Amino acid sequence: MPLHSLSTTPVKCCEICHGTQFTEVGSKDRAGNELRSVICNDCGLVFSDPRPKTEEIDDFYRESYRLTYKQAYQPKIKHTYRAGKVAQDRLSYLMPLLTPGCRVLDFGSGGGELVFILGELGYDACGIEPNRGYAEYSRDVLGIPVQIGGFNEVKVQPLTLDVVTLFHVAEHLEHPVDAMRIVSGWLREGGRFLVEVPNVESRCIWPSSRFHQAHLYNFNPETLAQAGRLAGLSVRECFTSSDGGNVMCVFEKPEFIEETAPVPIKGNAERVAGIIRGHTVFAHALTAHPYIRPWQKLCRQWQERRAIAHFDHGKDVLQNIAHQIKHQLARPPFEGGKLTCCESDVPA
Repeated sequence: MPLHSLSTTPVKCCEICHGTQFTEVGSKDRAGNELRSVICNDCGLVFSDPRPKTEEIDDFYRESYRLTYKQAYQPKIKHTYRAGKVAQDRLSYLMPLLTPGCRVLDFGSGGGELVFILGELGYDACGIEPNRGYAEYSRDVLGIPVQIGGFNEVKVQPLTLDVVTLFHVAEHLEHPVDAMRIVSGWLREGGRFLVEVPNVESRCIWPSSRFHQAHLYNFNPETLAQAGRLAGLSVRECFTSSDGGNVMCVFEKPEFIEETAPVPIKGNAERVAGIIRGHTVFAHALTAHPYIRPWQKLCRQWQERRAIAHFDHGKDVLQNIAHQIKHQLARPPFEGGKLTCCESDVPA
């Protein structure tokens, strides 16, 4: 059952600053369904209000999410290829955080593509995936260690992880700050936490595509960084993708945890609301994005068909991608752990 058809409850206060004054910035999702999106007047966090109940959200991600957006209980070979290429792209900014043999956990690991590739590269990698079908595929087909469940359901030993990744997950969580606190408990002192989310300030998409029924939150660099601080993490770096579509924050677990009090972010609400209002269909049509992106998508589809034609199984596809990465890492010069970015897919 899609999220927009579930019963909802109103939001009482902002997750980031605990403010209670909101302004509507959207009334539809990208599919044209009713979805009220508001911005907190005190900090600029954008979120859905009202939203489904906790138990209905959990059930949706456990049973229905992948079926709704991929029309598949388990990933098909084309899904594995796409996710594998995305994982390769993400390694370009994940590699500098890794040390030989370090323990890495990918929360929201999907079909296990990143975990598998990291394992092939020699890292002690594991995953957590709420969706039953994709998690079972990861374990049974790829043979990698993946737990099924949410932050409060899985078992991870405290102070045992060097790096945790959260790629396009935080925007789906009912309480992302609480989830970040849990991650902090898993990390060793000095451990790194890499979070990537869609950027609410993005101008590379059509205005009507900004809000998604499954995205309970819409972050920008300021609100994502503040979420980590509220969880007691230090912000080492915050940056956006080359097209501005995604925000990435690298957090570090400090020696002494001192959680930040919920406070307003001065001027952020006005700036974010102004960007959303100013990103009109006419303004977007005057940029290169609506003409370049379809061509890029067409090229990716052509490359995908050529690539998967040589393979019968998703595991073979990932082994080939891992082999390409190993070859690239071994080819001098290799500076600062950076990989050459490849074509990427925008996650649902």
